[in-house]
Amino acid sequence: MLQLNISTQTTRLDYNIQNARLNLQTTRPNLQMETTPSTLEMRQPYGELTIDSTPCRYSIGFKNNTDFARDNAEFGRQTAKNAIARIVEDGDKLAAIQNKTNAIADIAAKNSAHTEIPRVTLAYVALPNISYHAEPVQFTPIEGKINYNLEPGKVQGDYQPGSVDIRVSQYPSVEISVVDVKV
Repeated sequence: MLQLNISTQTTRLDYNIQNARLNLQTTRPNLQMETTPSTLEMRQPYGELTIDSTPCRYSIGFKNNTDFARDNAEFGRQTAKNAIARIVEDGDKLAAIQNKTNAIADIAAKNSAHTEIPRVTLAYVALPNISYHAEPVQFTPIEGKINYNLEPGKVQGDYQPGSVDIRVSQYPSVEISVVDVKV
């Protein structure tokens, strides 16, 4: 009897696979900022206050400043002359040692007896003329500034694509043989 033997050999493949690779390197962004704050410069000039007291002085019988100063100077001169005369008179009394009187007690008694009572006069006094001129506020605004320097970040990539290498290590085959088998 004939026997048919069939043997098959399948295909065998060898795979060499390289995975794809991606290497990324990043540089961070850098932002440098410098700010100048805004400012406001303000200046308030002094106002001008004017007080004219001429009506007040005239209402109580005083003269203008020039005449008043002249009268006061004259009054001061006369007071100085009177004081000099009194001092000379006191000095003469103290120098007269031939008199057997107590000159110091006499001078003290004379000086204490000359107290005058001041006069008080009630009268209407006119108000002074007062005016004020205000100067406006002067201000200068100065805007703030922002200076910046931006260095953008960078991404560097190294991409190596993957690969597949397929190699046939065993080809398919079919072997058919006939064998005579005796039974």
